[in-house]
Amino acid sequence: MPDFPPESVAFITGAGSGIGLAVAKRLVADGIKHLALIDLTLNTLTAASTSLTEIDSSVTILPLAIDVSKEEQVETAVTQTVEKFGRIDVCLNAAGIAGKSAGVAELEVGDLDEVLGVNLKGVWFCERAQIRQFLKQEMRDLSTGLPFKTRGSIINVGSLISLRAIVPGLSSYTIAKHGVVGLTKQDAADYASQGIRVNCFCPGWIKTGIIDLKPETEKFYDSALARVPMGRWGESEEVAYFASFVLSDKASFITGASLSIDGGLSAH
Repeated sequence: MPDFPPESVAFITGAGSGIGLAVAKRLVADGIKHLALIDLTLNTLTAASTSLTEIDSSVTILPLAIDVSKEEQVETAVTQTVEKFGRIDVCLNAAGIAGKSAGVAELEVGDLDEVLGVNLKGVWFCERAQIRQFLKQEMRDLSTGLPFKTRGSIINVGSLISLRAIVPGLSSYTIAKHGVVGLTKQDAADYASQGIRVNCFCPGWIKTGIIDLKPETEKFYDSALARVPMGRWGESEEVAYFASFVLSDKASFITGASLSIDGGLSAH
């Protein structure tokens, strides 16, 4: 079980469902007591908050309904989190959209802007605000007892499409998710010496709301799963177990990594 110091504060985008919510639940189960939950609507955040208090009734939750593609809203969310809890320690940037499914010849600039706004610029806005806050915080000793110090840890949620153009017609999404890997590597390299770790998760076929399971897409997904050595969908909880470890001090030598969670798909 990962250890988190008792004063640790988590900041999670896309927290209303899917991987974001699963990670929030895992962090609470692993001892995080203070969380800022970020999503588009308060309704989804209210339901998410209820599910967390069912795990631990002593948790303190700050629900913030914002659009991560809006710079000023992200800055305000980080400010409000620090005003309430005094600090931020672990961050998961999981907000994302699929966008229009079409080849580049059929797309308009607006289609690209919409996806880049959430999936790349949104991550950039969040990570920048998070790192700026980390830099205001004093370095602390690792909870593991190892002779090193930390300021904070970030996971950006990419995709198997961050590494491979595996799905036809996802031009905008592929561009954005490749960009998240580049952002992660650059900031990990720039801030490692200052006690900040940044990693990217590249989940494969995980059952979340972004997966469009309709009769007309069933054949595609059956074909996609046939290429997964484990032969099944992944569950958000399987991502969450790993996320809790990577965000914790037990992963103190892991930074700048693009970590595949895909049932062996990337082994091909």
